[in-house]
Amino acid sequence: MRKVFNVGIALAVTLSAAQAVPARLHKLVGTAIASNGIVTAVPAGTTIIDSQTIKCAATTGCIVDVSAMVQVIANGSAGGWQICILVDGNQAGPGCPVQGTVPTSNYVVGNMRANMAVATGNHQVQTEIVMPSNGNYAAWQAEYSVYKN
Repeated sequence: MRKVFNVGIALAVTLSAAQAVPARLHKLVGTAIASNGIVTAVPAGTTIIDSQTIKCAATTGCIVDVSAMVQVIANGSAGGWQICILVDGNQAGPGCPVQGTVPTSNYVVGNMRANMAVATGNHQVQTEIVMPSNGNYAAWQAEYSVYKN
């Protein structure tokens, strides 16, 4: 885990799809970075491409902020695809927006930013993709940042 000190970042945490919270300053505790470039076959539907355990040590809770980039191609039919971030099995805000159409002839890159407020303790954070048909993912990277709440 890479740690950064004395950094303040304004972050608006989304409580629900309909309710946004005004941004306020949070202190970065640290960031875990995971990545891979191996072409991996995936079925239609949801596939977890990375899973991390993130610890919140702050007594007031933390904000988990995830930034993910994934490169995909469809082998079956083209269609809408998604990158989703889950924290303890729940979708992080702002949800799982459609990245666009995944083609069958060329890789396409999607990006996702999501966050969630969590209590003190360990939390399971997953980066997953939702594909319209079988296909592959190739290069991907996810950054899991923890901020004091």
